[in-house]
Amino acid sequence: MGRLRPVWQLDFIKTLTDKGIAFTEEEGNELVFLDQQQVAIHLVSLRDPGAPADFIALQAKEQQQNRYVVHLWEDIWQSRREQVLARIASILGLNKKLHGRKGKIVAINQVQADEFLWQHHLQGSAKTKYKFGLMIGGELAAVALFSAARPMKSIGPDYRSYELVRFASQMGFTVTGGFSKLLQHFINLLQPNDLMSYADRDWSLGNAYETSGFKLVNTTEPLEMWLDLTDYSRKTLLRLPAGLFVSLKSMDAAAQHQFLIENNYLPVFNTGNLKYILYL
Repeated sequence: MGRLRPVWQLDFIKTLTDKGIAFTEEEGNELVFLDQQQVAIHLVSLRDPGAPADFIALQAKEQQQNRYVVHLWEDIWQSRREQVLARIASILGLNKKLHGRKGKIVAINQVQADEFLWQHHLQGSAKTKYKFGLMIGGELAAVALFSAARPMKSIGPDYRSYELVRFASQMGFTVTGGFSKLLQHFINLLQPNDLMSYADRDWSLGNAYETSGFKLVNTTEPLEMWLDLTDYSRKTLLRLPAGLFVSLKSMDAAAQHQFLIENNYLPVFNTGNLKYILYL
């Protein structure tokens, strides 16, 4: 008899069934296949998940079969399940369409950005200098957040680079042309020399960036983090609560690891990011 799936994986599979999303699975395999096996969801349990190199090797192997791989961690499913399902629906092409050309671009504040992104973006919101929304039918259909200018004096005295930090559309909808419309508005307004952004390798192949003219320039290394089991938030070592961080300073790596586990944290990681730049 094969190994039984953990409860959270059974919950994920039941939810696919309830949503009418067809899938196949293989006994003893952590992959669930969607879209006639063109999409593979790698179900990652928090206990003994493996190593980043294993995840990257799995992606490479499956991509040789023209298969899109998503690494779905247990904590992400437990804390962001609606956003996970929306992202999967988008990957499968199940979204309804809205036409971005019908929309009006407006400046929004941080509160509006936070409210929209925590509801519609898998990674939630971020604090940024520039925030714009695309209004369709009197409500926000998409939102894009951009950083302040970053002078690049090594390239030129007046060279300015910006970062696209977040983009999201309403869950359940693809806003046709919305991404490019928000990008062009920002470019027209700020006149950057380039625009940089990152695609999360756990979830993205970067296709939307390449379609919009961005060039892949680098792949960042996997990032080790600590998962707070009280609220399922992920933090790097330097962003742990101040009290914990002070206690860790005098410890070696092994002692830090044990101390954090005793304080209700678990080690997690991602597979890094794809770094894209749009040269203007």
